[in-house]
Amino acid sequence: MIHPAMEGQRAAIVARMRKFALGVLLCWNTVLAQQPPEPKTAGDDPFAGVQAKPVEAGPLGKPWYRTLFTENFGFRKEVMSQFTTDEDGNGASRQSVGFEVLKKFSTGTATVASFNMQGRLVRRDGFNPVQNDMEGERRMGWAAEYHNLYLDLYNVLNPVLGQKQRGRQAGRFNIRAGRFYVPFGLNLQTDTHGTVLQLSNDRNFGFERDWYAGMWGSVNKHLNYDAYYMAGSGYDVAFKGQQGLRALRLSLGNLYSSRYGLEGGASVVGGERLSMHGHKVETRRGGADGRYRRAIRSGLVTLTAELSRGRDARNDVTTQLHQAEYLHASRRWGAATQYRRFREAGAGTDAAWIGEFTWYFRNDVGNSNLHWIKFNVERRIQRARATPPRTVFTLQYYFYR
Repeated sequence: MIHPAMEGQRAAIVARMRKFALGVLLCWNTVLAQQPPEPKTAGDDPFAGVQAKPVEAGPLGKPWYRTLFTENFGFRKEVMSQFTTDEDGNGASRQSVGFEVLKKFSTGTATVASFNMQGRLVRRDGFNPVQNDMEGERRMGWAAEYHNLYLDLYNVLNPVLGQKQRGRQAGRFNIRAGRFYVPFGLNLQTDTHGTVLQLSNDRNFGFERDWYAGMWGSVNKHLNYDAYYMAGSGYDVAFKGQQGLRALRLSLGNLYSSRYGLEGGASVVGGERLSMHGHKVETRRGGADGRYRRAIRSGLVTLTAELSRGRDARNDVTTQLHQAEYLHASRRWGAATQYRRFREAGAGTDAAWIGEFTWYFRNDVGNSNLHWIKFNVERRIQRARATPPRTVFTLQYYFYR
């Protein structure tokens, strides 16, 4: 039997030993925490000893000829049937099937170039001078025609700019070469390829499209620029002693259209071109233009104006065009009226009023899916030639998708 005093001493000794052991464990844990971890052995890595399968060598991506007609490629079809008659019953028709090709060339981060081509196969029987076929008198019967045919190169200074400079200069320096709308007035911002109503360039210069090369882009957020050298020959590339035309246009930046519905600019053209008869003509033009779109409760109202003044050889030339359009909110029907006037000193004045009604089967906002029937009446109130004014009626069916 253990004495009570000895029992107390033993309990005290056991308590001290427990405190000592606990202290040793705490110290050991502290030391371990301060030691760097030991490197893992092969047995610690579940993927140790596993060899990667070798990758077979091959070309990067698909061959260019396989992606040419599949990636960033657009192909659209066009059908047009147009009948005209004048107040004396002289009828004419134009039937055509056409296409548009749009190809964009891109890297992983940007579009570097684009190509556009529009063409038609046309059959004409008879001729009445309507706005969208002023060249048709010289192409009776069957004719293969091209309209747009150009190449755009974007941000051409990027190879010599740093990364920060590329961001600052984005959209400022682009190159265009080929056949496109004359860079004078609103034609550059308006696709009139399928419409009956046209802007003033066809009458002003004798052609609405020309062959040219030059640069375009943004000056800043408020202004865009277009600067080109044009052949001055119109439909075909031809040089018969003319020096060509130089054109500069400054126009409002895109923010004015998106925020305020406003487009406009000022243009100058100078040099030499060929007339419709193939003669060299010294040409000078300066002009201003504007377009205003305003949404109202029942639809969209658009007002357009183009004014220009200049010289052909020694003759003063002035043009003006005013147009008002209304598109119903359903985008199913619309109406428009236009007044146009061209005066050349010594040659006389051409002037006309035009009214038009359109019924749309499809009317995509981006103009990529269009289907309509138009009825157009043009009353010529002044004519430069020694023929009386007359009225021309046009009925057009158009499909583009």
